[in-house]
Parts: sequence; C-alpha cells; structure tokens
Amino acid sequence: MDQIIKNYGKDVKVAVCMNPLGFHKRAMPAAMAAYAALNQGKYWEYEKLVWENNKALEDADLESYAKQVEGLDFEKWKKDLTSKEIEGWILQQQATSVAMGATGTPAFFVNGQKLSGAKPFDEFATIIEAQISKADRLMEKEVPLNALHTVLAGNAEGGKYRKFVIEGKMPPKVAPQAGPEAPKEPLAKRVIEIPIGDSPRVGHGDEVVITEFSDFQ
Repeated sequence: MDQIIKNYGKDVKVAVCMNPLGFHKRAMPAAMAAYAALNQGKYWEYEKLVWENNKALEDADLESYAKQVEGLDFEKWKKDLTSKEIEGWILQQQATSVAMGATGTPAFFVNGQKLSGAKPFDEFATIIEAQISKADRLMEKEVPLNALHTVLAGNAEGGKYRKFVIEGKMPPKVAPQAGPEAPKEPLAKRVIEIPIGDSPRVGHGDEVVITEFSDFQ
C-alpha cells in the first residue's frame, strides 16, 4: 500500500477494514487495540508498531505498543480496548467481508474490483490506471468528483459492493437485534459507516477507492 500511495496518492484513497480471522487467535485483540488507538486519531502510528512486531501480539505486547505511541492517552486506550462499540464495529466489518466473499486476508476491492491475497504493485497499478482513465472520462462528462467511486463501482460483485460497502447495508448475520438489547442509535450509525465513514484511510484521491479487508496475524 505504501508504494500505491506514493505513486497514486492524489488519485487513490485506501480504506482499511478489519477481518480478524477466527483461526488467528490474536487477530481480534490486535484489531481492537488498533481501533482503540483510532478513537484517538492514532491508528496509523499504532498499526505501524503492530506490523513491525506481529509475532508478538499478547496483551502485554499490545499495551507496550500503546505506551510507545506519542500523544496517546493510555488509560483511555485501555478502557476503549474492551468497548462493545469497537467490538461491534469490527464484527460488522468482518461480516461485510464475508458477505463480499472475502473470507481470507488481505482482500482488496479496487473501485469494487476484487483482488485476493498479497499482489505485486504492478497488478494493482494496471487496475488503478484503468480506473483513473475511466474516472477522467466521467469527469469530462461533468460527473461530480465525490460520485466517481459509486459510479465506477456500479454493479461490482453483483451489486454487493455497492450495497454493503458504499451504502453500508448490514449483512443478514448482523441484522439489528430486537428488544432491549438492541444497540443504541449512535453505535448503530457508526457501525454501518463502512468504509467511507470512520475506517482508517490514507491517500487523498477520489478517483479510485481501494477497500482493504485485513487482519494483523
């Protein structure tokens, strides 16, 4: 992703969603820890430390990384680490990944076009260049910049990308609960904003949006 942002950062935006796989026992705690840092605007600083040390993801390790992030309120981070809000946020992203057929990590959707697994830069570049060309033609027809992603994604993945990612519809397995245990409204709103809302993003472009489903293990 670093090379993509370096080469295409003015045209491309990357949105990262979590998909902690069940057989990666420390993936969910690491995702919770990273999103607790995101609550303080420190996701990327924390993520860097996790990736540099992704063989060491025990609770004490995750706390150690939090203490190394400059400006991070450790006590608030520790409280957020067990937040039901953050857990629900990640579980929704995980369910969205499954609904999209992205059951492994990493999985990428380049304006809705699926790429599974770690791919070389050249493979991404070919798709990105094609998408930028399409975006340029749309802008010549006066399609607004902020509408490009929706138009270009179109019916990608049989319409599932638009439904679950752009529009933030909740997959059936995470439909709202009934009765007094239903999530409070602010949580419900936050959880479904994937990835255009709250998920960590890097890059400044609107012509190509890469949605990445990832875990740390």
